[in-house]
Amino acid sequence: MPIKFEMPLLSPTMEKGNIVAWHKKEGDSISTGDVILEIDTDKATMEVESIYEGTLEKILVPSGSHDVLVKTPIAIIRQKGDSDESVNQIINAINDDKPIKKDAAGNSNEAFQPEVVSKEIVSKTDKNKISPLARRIANDYGIDISKIIGTGPGGRIVKSDVLSNQSSSEPQKQSVKYTDEPISQTRRVIAEKLTQSKREAPHFYMQTSANVTELLKLRKSINDSAILDTKITVNDLIVKAVAKAMKAEPSINVSWNNGQIRKFNQIDISVAVSVENGLMTPVVENADRKNLEDVSKEIKNLAQLAKTGKLRLEQFTGGGITISNLGMYGIDSFLSIINPPQASILSIGPAKKTPVYDKNDQLALAQIMTIGYAVDHRVIDGADAAKFLEVLVKYLENPIYLLI
Repeated sequence: MPIKFEMPLLSPTMEKGNIVAWHKKEGDSISTGDVILEIDTDKATMEVESIYEGTLEKILVPSGSHDVLVKTPIAIIRQKGDSDESVNQIINAINDDKPIKKDAAGNSNEAFQPEVVSKEIVSKTDKNKISPLARRIANDYGIDISKIIGTGPGGRIVKSDVLSNQSSSEPQKQSVKYTDEPISQTRRVIAEKLTQSKREAPHFYMQTSANVTELLKLRKSINDSAILDTKITVNDLIVKAVAKAMKAEPSINVSWNNGQIRKFNQIDISVAVSVENGLMTPVVENADRKNLEDVSKEIKNLAQLAKTGKLRLEQFTGGGITISNLGMYGIDSFLSIINPPQASILSIGPAKKTPVYDKNDQLALAQIMTIGYAVDHRVIDGADAAKFLEVLVKYLENPIYLLI
């Protein structure tokens, strides 16, 4: 029987997606595991592998289609032994089930079709996949992107590709003052979800600081010793400290779930990773049960998968808290918006040399790190949040306990 191939659900929050490109054309044979198309979801641009075998009989929704609802039929796959009549029956049934568009007066007209971007955008998407930043630089310098070979994921043209083809030292003068670019599905959903979070979740904020002088010394000692197979980062140590603090104060390991408090039975920590089209939050599961080396290796692997768009669904869903670390950018401090459906997020600032009084009441320089904490007041009370931060600071200031 012919298979009605539908827009897949590629993340728990996905409601619709954009079809970036079909990797198979009508009449091509398909085997299990073949990449058949590329979809821009609410999380990332992902390649979709076939779980079927047969022939791609008909593409119902073409490349460049935007806002295609999950479970919308997008193609027909003919299996061995399927007749033309059975294929036509499936296609006719799909056409009969399509909702009807209505004009301003409420009159029915043509059958609904997913919105398809202009031919210009389609050609750029299919033939010259390019990041928004790279496109803007190309426009400024008058560079023909059709002559550029992309070195990014899936042949995507990125900033470095454009700069290497720069033909002049000065950008061309433009006749317009700005250019409006369509946003990716990932950026669109980030905007929608964070707007919803800020509007619906009653945020309250706390800020504290930690003397991480000993933590930085420990990191240097571990890395200089070359005992481990990986270099330990400050973020690795922070993840371990957060895991231990959550274990000590489980009251913050919760989320709001349709009028109920969901309490998590394991400590899973989301780590914010900056990617080309936005932000990904891969999850380190059972972070409290893993040693520092394992946590470090897992974070590096997840970050690489996030930046290349290869994270699996289970690797970026869940998590009881998110850690967003911008300390490497030299800011003083910041506060984040909660990443729904989670109930809290930590904002890690830089460690800066600061005069403090030591145990002998003498002024000395110490590395002081700023920490912001945004909390959903529906499920976490102020006292519990304060106790969690207090325990977290103790672990950061006494990092030897992170190795136990």
